[in-house]
This record gives sequence, C-alpha cells and structure tokens, in this order.
Amino acid sequence: MKKNWMLLLGLCALAAPFSATAAPEAEQVDLNHTATGGYGYLIARDDRAALWWAEGAYKVLKDAPLPQRDQPVVQLSAARNEYESFVLVVTPQREMEQCRIALSDFVSAAGDTIAGSGTEIRRVEYVRVNPPTDYYGRKGDFPDPLPLYEGPVTLKAVENTPFWITVHVPSDAAAGEYTARATVSGSGGWQQSVPVKLRVRNFTLPDTPTIRSGWGMNMDNVARYENLTTDEQKRQKFEKYMEMFARYKISPYDPFVYAPIREQVSGVAWQGGFFDSQGKVAGTYSYKVTDNSATERVEATTRELVPVTPGRAYRMEWQAKSQADQQTYVVGIECYNAERERIVFQNRFEQYSATPEWKAFELPLGTLDEEVRYLKVVLCSANRTLSGEDRGTMWFDELAIRPEGAQENILPAGSFEVNLDEIDIRLDFSDFERAARKYFAPPYNFNSFRLALKGLGSGTYYSRQNGRFEGFEQGTPEYEKLMQRYLQQIQSNLERIGVLGKEYIYWFDEPSEKDYDFVYQTNKMIKEYAPKLTTFLTEHVAGQDISEVTDISCTIWHQLNHDKIKRMNDRGLEYWSYLCVWPKAPWVSEFIDHDAVNMRMWLWGSYVHHLSGILMWETTYWNSPEASPEGYLQNPWKDAMSWVTGYGWPYGKQTIWGNGDGRFFYPENRDPNGDRTTAYPGYPVPSIRLEILRAGIEDYEYLRLLERLAAEAGRKQAALKQEAEALLQIPKSIYTDEKTYNKDPQALLDYRERVADLIERFLQQ
Repeated sequence: MKKNWMLLLGLCALAAPFSATAAPEAEQVDLNHTATGGYGYLIARDDRAALWWAEGAYKVLKDAPLPQRDQPVVQLSAARNEYESFVLVVTPQREMEQCRIALSDFVSAAGDTIAGSGTEIRRVEYVRVNPPTDYYGRKGDFPDPLPLYEGPVTLKAVENTPFWITVHVPSDAAAGEYTARATVSGSGGWQQSVPVKLRVRNFTLPDTPTIRSGWGMNMDNVARYENLTTDEQKRQKFEKYMEMFARYKISPYDPFVYAPIREQVSGVAWQGGFFDSQGKVAGTYSYKVTDNSATERVEATTRELVPVTPGRAYRMEWQAKSQADQQTYVVGIECYNAERERIVFQNRFEQYSATPEWKAFELPLGTLDEEVRYLKVVLCSANRTLSGEDRGTMWFDELAIRPEGAQENILPAGSFEVNLDEIDIRLDFSDFERAARKYFAPPYNFNSFRLALKGLGSGTYYSRQNGRFEGFEQGTPEYEKLMQRYLQQIQSNLERIGVLGKEYIYWFDEPSEKDYDFVYQTNKMIKEYAPKLTTFLTEHVAGQDISEVTDISCTIWHQLNHDKIKRMNDRGLEYWSYLCVWPKAPWVSEFIDHDAVNMRMWLWGSYVHHLSGILMWETTYWNSPEASPEGYLQNPWKDAMSWVTGYGWPYGKQTIWGNGDGRFFYPENRDPNGDRTTAYPGYPVPSIRLEILRAGIEDYEYLRLLERLAAEAGRKQAALKQEAEALLQIPKSIYTDEKTYNKDPQALLDYRERVADLIERFLQQ
C-alpha cells in the first residue's frame, strides 16, 4: 500500500450500507446541556469578567451560558497513576489582554506534595465545522485542539476562553486530601485565585492499560505537514508521538517504524515476480511477473548486481509469453559503477509485444561504458511508465546475457531455477528487541502492536491478492515450506523477547462474504506453523465466524455480534471494537460535532459488552488527496471535515467521512500551505477527544478493579461483594446499548465516584 492508512479505508467506505436508522432530524447535539439546566460551576463574576469551571468531560462552546450553580472551589478525585482534568473558563466583558494562568503544587495536610511538573495547562481552541457530520451535528466553531498554554493570551469580549488543566497523580502518591491554587489574571489589575482540592484515592491504576488498543499514525503524513526532511528529524518527531500515545494510554499500530525486524535472504536471485512451475520452457520454473495496479509500476529485478567487463559489448536473450494477446512489455538493464552506484544515463530498455505462446526475444546492449562494472536486469509485464497505469501478466524463461560473439552466459540465474534447501532466511531482531524493551515497559507501557509479516497476502472488500514469499505464490508447496521456516522464527523470537501475545496480525481489512475462505486459509496456515501468534480481523458481515483460526475479532461498533462476543470470551479469545466514519448518530461516535461523552462512553460500552480492545484507523488523517486541490494540504486547524479518499475515488469528488474522523492529533504547523520550509520537531497537539478517551480508559480500569476485588472477596467481604456485583451491572439510565446512552457526562462522573468509594471500602477491610 502507498500509505500506512490505505489498508484501513474499507473501514470507512464499506460501512455506509450498514448505517444506523436516522433519528428524527429535530434532535441535534446540545453541548450546552440545556435540557438538564446546563453544566459547570460559577467561581466569581465582576464588571470585568466571569470565571467558572467544569469537569474535564465537557466541550465548552464559545457562547456556552454561564453556570447557574455557584461553587468557588474546584473539586477533583483521582486514583494514583490517574490523569484528572478540569476546565477553567474566563468570560470577559470586554477584550482582556495579558491573561495569565498558573497552578501551584498540590500539598496535603501531612505535607505530601504533587509537584507542578505533574500538571499541564492547555488552551482550548476551536475548529470550524462546515458541513456537519450528519443530521445530529451542526455548523459552527467546535472545541477540539489543545495546544499547550505557553504565555499570556488576549481574550475576546463576551466569549468563553477555556483552559484545560490536567494533574497526573503519581503511582507513589500518598492517599488523602490535597490543595492547590489556580491563579488567573489579566490586564488592568484583574485577578482571581481559585482553590483546587484533590482527593487522592487509596488505590492505583495499572501502568499497562487493561484494555488493549491499536491506533494508526501515518509518519509520512506527519513529515509532509511538519516539513521534516532528514531521518534524524523524523525519528525525533516519531519519538514525540510515542510519548503522546503513552500519555493517553493507547498503543500505536507500529512502534517499530524505525526498528523493524531486519531480514537477509540468500539463495534466491530474483525479486518482484513468481516462480511458476506450471508454464516454462525448460527446467522446473519460469518467472511470472504480474502488474494489476493502475497507479504503481510493478517490475521484477535481479536481487544482486551482475558483474560485467567494461568496454565489452553484450547482448541479452530470453523467452517470453503473455497472458493477453499482443501484450506490451519492457525489458532492460540499469548500469552501475565500481562503487555500485547507479550510472543514471546508461540504461538500456526496449519495448516488446508478446503473445500467449513462447517466443524468443533479444536486446543488444552494445559496448558498455568504461565506467560500468555491474548490471541490474529489469523485467516489466506492461509498458514501463512513470505513473504505472498499464497492466499485464508475463512469463520469462531462459534469460541470458552473453558477450557479443560468445556463448558464455554471465547470468546463470536467468534459468530461474531455485533450490528450496539453499534458501536461507535470517532474521535480525536486534533493533526490534531494543525498541520492544523500551516501549513495552515504563514509561510507555504499550500493550499491543500490529505485526506485519513477510509473505502474507492482503486485501479489503475492494480487492485482494495472494501472498508470496521470495517468488513463490500462496498455495504452492514451496510457499508453505518457506512460510513455515519464517513464522517459526518470528514466534520463537517474540517469545524470547517477551512480547509474544502483544502482537496482532492485521493483514486483511473487512472481508466481504466472498473473502472469508481466503482469510480462513491464511489464518489457518499461521496457526498451523506458529500457533502462539495472534491473528486478527476487522469484520462486520453478519453470520461469519472464523474464530477457530482468528484470535481477535474487531467489529465496527454498530455491528457488534453479542452471541459471538460471548463465544469468543468463553474460549479465552478477544473481541475488540472500532469506530471510523461510521457509525454516525445516534450511535456512540468519534466526531468533533457530536456529544462530548462519546469517547468515554465507548469504554463504558466496552465494559458492558465484555470487549477487550479498541481500534482507531488513524490519528493523523489531515488531508484527502482526492478532495484537496493538487498540491494543497487541508488545514485541520481551520477545517474539521475528513473527506473521503481511497480506492477508485475520482479526483475532485468531495464526500464527507465526518468531522475529526481519523484525526486526534493536530500538526504543530498551523499553515501547512504557507509554510513549506520550517521544520517542526516538537510534540503534536492533542485533542479534547483524546482527553475524554483517556478518562474512559481509566473508568474502565475502575470497573475492572472492582470486578477483580469482588471475585477475590472472602467471607468477611460478602456484603461488599454483593454490592459490587450490583454496581457493576451498569444501569440503563447510563448505558442501554450501542446507540442508547446518557449524553450527560455528570451521570458517568457520579457513578464513577460510587465505584471508587466501593473499591476503597474493599481495600480498607
């Protein structure tokens, strides 16, 4: 695939036929919660400004009304190793310059301290929504980006300016009541001092999240937006992203972008095609080259450079046939000097026409330049163009390079013969192991990674292709033998390193009904040769179940199969869910112009339905090449909509996926079209939705901890056990099903406190 996220577009495009039944169009998102009397607490109000606060569970609109309730003290509660946030809002009567905000250390009566280094202040910024995601959303400015507060700001008159303030309670903090003070000031001597009380609970959330996750991140896209051109710049930026993933308690698809499993294969002289034992001129194999892509140039080449004598004339001869009659194809060589550097203008390429019958061809190479020391042979099954729009299938055999006037063949590999026993697959896990020991331990604590395997096929609902391993196609005995050697090395090394079971082999995306046998056969092969490796499948087709060979089923949220969830859980398998462009309202969703509670409710629903993982196809999908003008990069700071891109989508067609779909971080570069030169090596800017997601992940920890305490309860805790079992049956007043749930965050917040109280009572007995 051209880009990391291209495999996942089936999540977005195919889901449309399965959309939810639309709710009445009169229902629309109400982030101000007018039906329940609003939210938040007024701290102070004078002729200069109003100051108020709310829990970190709300999206504060610019024109949200002042709270009706007075509460001059910010009240927080958190476990150890938990992030807890609140929103402090300034609403000035007239423009206010030099607005500053600061938060002191948290100090308990016993003198214990949670230092200010564990707190973070971010400014809430807004993006324009136009058009809305669906009937439920609406046009307007919606809060989402959270850049760090780095100094005084100017506030607009009669407009809310929210600051998102987060405290991280260390794992070794003493339980008890802590107090800090937030100070807000502005021009003209205006100042307010706000007490902040934090109750640190007497239990600790685990370093490694209980719920597993897989979240996409496209480093190529990041480099493009942030003007990163050197490998060092890209690695530094990648590390910043890994830190942010860890901070939000989610695992990236691939923490091994710069530390892959390296391979060295010997005993195979060609790459890019298939060894075909069915159609050949002589020997055991011919070489089949297939180009099915209208957007890429597919070609086969010699793996090693072929030494030649400079100043000598050569000719190349071969036999070829095609699948289609009068197939245009190209054969040629590239030339290299003694340092094995390509000599740019010494190519020899020629175009030919083939038929389905074997035929002899030749290419006079002429006298080679004195600088030429090596050749690379290139075989193309279609016309060799820059854009690769032509397609075709060719077979080659009995290829020879001979000095003019001689029969000596300097290319013995041109017979396309190969001995499986001579193929040596050596895997080097050195870089991978160092990265694994880093990212799967504190402070990162990732719990999952997407394992890309050599040789597997690929596909989506749109198309699929067979696997191939060093020129042997899936379904051949040679392929099976090579995959067996390879998979067993992968399994044994992951086990040695200590990350076996954290991998998930996500190689096919959202199969349609016709694809299930293909997926089954590949997963069956993996389980046969490496039974401990974890197979994974995103799916949504009702009635399909290949959990016999699939360890993790990951289903789009509005297509959860509850019977299958139970069957898989009973067998010790995993069931995950994902959100993407679907579902839209009234279901739990990811969109900027939908309810603030959604990302948190996703985790509560995951607990109710006994799900063990959450997946998001992308976090940095900032631009659609099909929707944007050529050479233009959409600015996510100004435009919230994610537009369709993908298979066969016509350039210029602009179709919505949803506001914020696949974008949970914002680039540092706020002007990606105007600034194409400044490198931005710092941290990405997170979103409110990530903050609320993390709170949901921590809620999930509360529920699972209480569940474990109840399961381990002794006789003396029988009453608490009974109370816990009742509390863990989440009431329908909070969550009924995937599309019916309480939109008011306060319901979750109150219930979570009840869970926390009961956990503490367990631990006190």
